[in-house]
Amino acid sequence: MKSNTSPQFVGLDELKRKHKAQLADFEQWAASGNWNAFHLHHYDWWMFPYDKSSAYGKAYTVYEAEVSELKKEDEFINNYLRGVELLLLSWGWDLKRRCLVKNPGTHQCWADWPIRIHKCGSSLLLFGFDDVFQSVKMYAKHLINERAYFGYDGKDRSELFL
Repeated sequence: MKSNTSPQFVGLDELKRKHKAQLADFEQWAASGNWNAFHLHHYDWWMFPYDKSSAYGKAYTVYEAEVSELKKEDEFINNYLRGVELLLLSWGWDLKRRCLVKNPGTHQCWADWPIRIHKCGSSLLLFGFDDVFQSVKMYAKHLINERAYFGYDGKDRSELFL
C-alpha cells in the first residue's frame, strides 16, 4: 500500500490538527453568513487532501495508507464531510439535497475556483465517497452548463465532472 514517505509530509497528526482548526473557521464563517471568507482564504490542501503534489509539495499529499488510517477515525471523517458540505454551501449548493440554495446570502455563489472544486472532488473519490462526489459533480455540471470557466494552471479541470 502506497504511503507518503516524503520528508515534506507534515504527518497525519498535523494534517488532522490543521483540518480541525480550519473546520472551526468554516463553521464560524457559515454561522455568521461570511461566505466571502470561503472565497478569500486558502485551505484546500489540508481540507481536501488528495494524492497529488501541490504548492506545498507533498506536505498534505495522502495516498492509500494515509487514507486508510484517516478513514478509521470517525471524528476526522465527520469533520471532512462537514467541510465539503460547508464549502459547497459557500458556493450556493446544498450538498445533501443536491440543488441550488434558495435565496442565497451575499457572496454565497460560485467564486471561480475550478482547482478547489477539482481538489474537493478528487479527494472525495480518493476517500471513496462516491455518493457525495455525485452531488459535487451535479453542481460542477450546473456550472459547466452556465459556461463557468474550469481552466486552471493550463489544464481544463472540468474533465473530472464530465
